[in-house]
Amino acid sequence: MIKYKLTKKKLTEIGFMLKKGLKDELLAQKHKATGKLSNRITHHIKDLTLNMMSPVTYWKAVSNPKFFKGVSLRAIKKWVRIKGFAAGNVDQAAARIYYRMMVKPFKNPYGKPYVLWTDGNSLRRMNFEKHVALKYKKKIAEKIAPAIGKDVANMIRKEIKKNNP
Repeated sequence: MIKYKLTKKKLTEIGFMLKKGLKDELLAQKHKATGKLSNRITHHIKDLTLNMMSPVTYWKAVSNPKFFKGVSLRAIKKWVRIKGFAAGNVDQAAARIYYRMMVKPFKNPYGKPYVLWTDGNSLRRMNFEKHVALKYKKKIAEKIAPAIGKDVANMIRKEIKKNNP
């Protein structure tokens, strides 16, 4: 049985690298309002599978606007307060934003409801995970391949010693 000790160690390093990359991409795409999504990204390794996750429910809507269903007025008020818009007039500013987003439901109050930038554009506003995965693909391969090779070599070495004492 192979014990992937080095591989698991490298997967942990890759998890931290991807976490930083995801945070940077969210910031670059201007998806950081409260920081809740960015700060709660974690990684988990199980059965040599690295999972990047966040308990924040709107991850899917940030990644692909087609999943956007709505927003609460309370969340908009909090966002307006954090951003510092309309000091002393948070309720009215939040109500106007909410009206533009929800009361005119998806009838393009701002023109297009959410701009879908394509891969060729320099401005990206969706698929932040995809951009990070593509950016780090080569680095991940460079880190993980030698670790797997060493783990397999160690397993073969142990089997040879066991069979030929």
